[in-house]
Amino acid sequence: MNVRIAKNSGFCFGVKRAIKIAMNAAENDKNTVTLGPIIHNPQMVQKLKNQGIISVDSLEEVKGRRVIIRSHGIEEDKKRKLLEKSAEVIDATCPYVSKTQQHGAQLYNEGYKVIIFGDENHPEVVALKSYVPNNQALVISNETELENFHFNKVGVISQTTRKLSGLQKVVEKLLEISAEVRVINTICNATSVRQEATAKLAKASELMIVIGGKNSSNTKMLARICNEHIKTFHIETSDEIRKEWFDDIKENLGITAGASTPDWIIVEVYNKILEYIGDEEKQIEKFDDIPIFKEDKC
Repeated sequence: MNVRIAKNSGFCFGVKRAIKIAMNAAENDKNTVTLGPIIHNPQMVQKLKNQGIISVDSLEEVKGRRVIIRSHGIEEDKKRKLLEKSAEVIDATCPYVSKTQQHGAQLYNEGYKVIIFGDENHPEVVALKSYVPNNQALVISNETELENFHFNKVGVISQTTRKLSGLQKVVEKLLEISAEVRVINTICNATSVRQEATAKLAKASELMIVIGGKNSSNTKMLARICNEHIKTFHIETSDEIRKEWFDDIKENLGITAGASTPDWIIVEVYNKILEYIGDEEKQIEKFDDIPIFKEDKC
């Protein structure tokens, strides 16, 4: 049986950077916290905790310690208060997220009504909205939410992990109801590439395993994409895998993983699948040994 992984699975640039920052902080000072989980992966958050980096949920819990701003960013007023308290602040916000925050403020200052395409409860979007002055950004999850609106000047930005096709639908709707539309595509290119590669693998597979945090927006999006094509299971660790999942798989099984999924978890899942399908001799020790799906060879 072919067990292959989609291209670009696992840690993205922003997550790698945030984890490196946190690990370096753990080596230098154990009295360090992150304001909220640094990434949406509970196993990685636990590993950092074991290294002495704990996650806190409020400014009050910081208590003068060094604090790392997570990869999703935090609200502008919270960041200002951290700096005012003279705590040492280490900013691990993904640079692409930071750039999106700048675009939101810029659009507002240029007179545009700011539309944010994303999940209003996601920490990235909660933070992003705060960078648009006077709480003037409108957050929407799809184009149908614009039915009763009309705009003069409207500017559109997106949560970095959304689907490009979803943003395109929002823009098409805005063109119908607006005099002027300015679009800044803030979807991370790595997100688009990962989603495209995942879709191609799903189409060539009999079953897909999606690995990543159950609270990870980009991982849940990968699971939705796979479900459009084939039966899919979204798991966080190898402990969730069941042998009976593979009973009817004859030839091709696919794996993909969210941007906050560590390599070691992907390796454990891959090896557990090989154990269940009777291919233990092909088990591996490192992530780079997992066969990558190449469309031109199928």
